[in-house]
Amino acid sequence: MNKPVDVLDEMRTLKASGEPFAIATVVRTVALTAAKAGAKALIRGDGTMSAGWIGGGCARAAVLKAARKATSVLPYPT
Repeated sequence: MNKPVDVLDEMRTLKASGEPFAIATVVRTVALTAAKAGAKALIRGDGTMSAGWIGGGCARAAVLKAARKATSVLPYPT
């Protein structure tokens, strides 16, 4: 079984390579959900989630859409 990718380790790797990314953090939940407050995920500029978990369904789709928009507009400062 593969070890899950650590969000902070992946962030360091992407930052060093200059690849754009976004970090999503679950602040609170309203109904039953797999993700809990404090959960984090790292989303690459192409919209793929490469580490972590923020839930599924509508939450995942909305977060990936916002991350793609944010990373295409604002490159990560070096």
